Amino acid sequence: MHILLTNDDGLRAPGLQLLKNVMAHHGYDLTVVAPNGQRSAASHSMTINRSLYCQERQDGTVREIAVSGTPVDCVKLAMEYFLQDCRPDLILSGINDGYNLGSDVLYSGTVSAAMEGPYYQVPAIAASMCPLTEERCRQTANLLHELIQRVIVKGRFPGILNVNVPPQGEISLDNIRVVPQTVQIYHNVIAEHKDIDDSVCYRIVGDIDMKHAPAYSDVAAVRDGHIAVTPLKWQQTATAVMDEVKQYL
Repeated sequence: MHILLTNDDGLRAPGLQLLKNVMAHHGYDLTVVAPNGQRSAASHSMTINRSLYCQERQDGTVREIAVSGTPVDCVKLAMEYFLQDCRPDLILSGINDGYNLGSDVLYSGTVSAAMEGPYYQVPAIAASMCPLTEERCRQTANLLHELIQRVIVKGRFPGILNVNVPPQGEISLDNIRVVPQTVQIYHNVIAEHKDIDDSVCYRIVGDIDMKHAPAYSDVAAVRDGHIAVTPLKWQQTATAVMDEVKQYL
């Protein structure tokens, strides 16, 4: 199996490099195409009307390409150019340093890279954890190998999986909960600061609220020490209200 590895933390990020090493150990054919630096919260943004620059190197048997753009740029470049004659069987995005839960998938570069999968008729997995420690990250990478074998290889699942790993609890198939998204609530989202010239500036930050999440949700699963696995789709049509809108018109 040929896997395209990417992320939004950058090509040299520990989560991606550790994932690469574990996947290589399991015998996968790997290509890494990832941003050349931090691109968190890039969402599904794509670079147009501006040049992209790439630097390529070989790490053993693994081809690595650093891209000056977004995670979606990386997947586009891989599928449309670098790997156009040998397209991957799976897109694997991560392992991200920080959760991508609930409504945060709308802003996540990690998840957005995986969202490109259905466009190219390739399954995809986005993986995130908080905090990212070396040992739990290694365990998560091995769990992803098990998910690939069960869900992608044997199950032939064609879509997108969003995987989030908590800071505690066993990292195993038995501790997985397949759950839907919820709304991820934040408090104190806007922080006001004074700049060095005494001008006022603002930062979008926020304190995550996991306490009030619905019991059957990805946020609650992670809060309770379980691994949350959520199947996602890229289509956003609200089919249930199509007829209602037609009636208004």
